[in-house]
Amino acid sequence: FAFAQIKGDVCLVQGAPSPSTNTAPSALMVADVNVFRHEFITLFRFSYSASVHPSDMQILEPIDEAQMLYEEDKGTVSLARDVMARLQKLTLAAR
Repeated sequence: FAFAQIKGDVCLVQGAPSPSTNTAPSALMVADVNVFRHEFITLFRFSYSASVHPSDMQILEPIDEAQMLYEEDKGTVSLARDVMARLQKLTLAAR
């Protein structure tokens, strides 16, 4: 999981699992991500999957697994409050 800027919007993304290949990732390859929308205080809910060209997405900050709780069956992610404070700063900086 990471905070990323996709086409100007700061959001929470998860790199979607990709099939095993023998080729190294390239800056020219499209990235498949799951995008989560902010729902309530520290809670995010799965919104959509997207294939994003590298020129349309910038990873702003990876999120440590110890700072989040991902409930895949519910499609929700809860983030620690200090992570949310960093998200607020990233969002303000993006404007």
